[in-house]
Order: sequence, then C-alpha cells, then structure tokens
Amino acid sequence: MKPILSIVVAALSLSYSQIYAQEQPLTNYPTQNGQNVQVGQLANPLAVQGLNIRDASGNITAFIPLLTDPASKGATTQIVDTLYALIPPDGGKQATALIMYQTNSSASDEINKAVQDAMNHNNWFSPDGYSYSPPRAMSDSDQPLPAGTQFWVCSSSGFVTLTDSNGSISVTGPAAPTLSASDPALAAFPTSPAQ
Repeated sequence: MKPILSIVVAALSLSYSQIYAQEQPLTNYPTQNGQNVQVGQLANPLAVQGLNIRDASGNITAFIPLLTDPASKGATTQIVDTLYALIPPDGGKQATALIMYQTNSSASDEINKAVQDAMNHNNWFSPDGYSYSPPRAMSDSDQPLPAGTQFWVCSSSGFVTLTDSNGSISVTGPAAPTLSASDPALAAFPTSPAQ
C-alpha cells in the first residue's frame, strides 16, 4: 500500500504545480533598440509578489518585491525604465495595465504610449472597441493575474533593458503548496502495510 500512497502524493504534487505556476521566467534582453518589448506571458494564473533573480546554477540570489529598485536589494538586475503586466481584455473589452517596476525618470505619457503599442501588437484596438484602464501600480493585494497576461518592458530612450548579468529573472508568486503525510486530504489512504 505504501507504493500507492507514494504515487498518489507524487500525482497530487504534480497536479498542483501544473495548475498553479509559482514562477514565470522572463526573457533577458540586454540593452537593445526599441521602446516596448514583450518579455514573457503567463500560461497559468499567478498571484505575483515580485521578481526572483537566479544565478547560473538556478539558485535564488535575490527576491525583489513589486515596485522596488533591484539595486536596493543587491541584485545585478537592470530594468529600463518600466516593467508592466498587461492583462488581456475581459468580457467588457477592457484590458488592464499594472506597473510592476518604474524608474523615477519614467513618465505616465511614456507608459500610456507603451500600453497602446502593446494593445496594437495584440490587435486589441480593433473595430470591436477594446480599451484599457489607465496604468496603475501593482500591489501585493492585487488578485492573481490570469493566464495570458503579458509582461513588457518599455523605455522612452529608444532602447530597452531587462537583464541580470549573473543569471535570470522570473516573476514569482507565493510558495508552492506542499502536502505532508498528516494532510487531511491523504487521511483516506492507509499507511500501514496491507494485511
């Protein structure tokens, strides 16, 4: 019976990780020409808490809370000028832009132009009348971002940067749920050998 319990626990753990992604890697873009670049998209919902910075071995070297300058946490991460999430239009044809990080030099006009560019890129400014709410800062109290949410970096300077010189950057949520042998969900499975 113990092998069955092990298989059930492994299957439950796997299903948790497949349904609720806890981290979404972003594409590192060293400084390059452009003013608005998509760096990732969610395949699963995620309650975003900040950014994880991982070294070349995959170990977390820094956690950057939302709206925090990575340098203030000792990270070698560069974001120029704004990192934002773009939630696809809902049933009312309204998209939502949430600012995850913004430098002091960023202007609201620059972010509005970037969101309009991203909407055009996705064909969300069609004859159907899609619109977006004014970009606002993302806070820890925000509801989980739905699957399909895109992450973009924008800059008015004519080049964008989202990179970590020592590793990779990921959007991260709360720790993945784990099951223990004392979990009530597993109480129906006997742990003693079959008689």
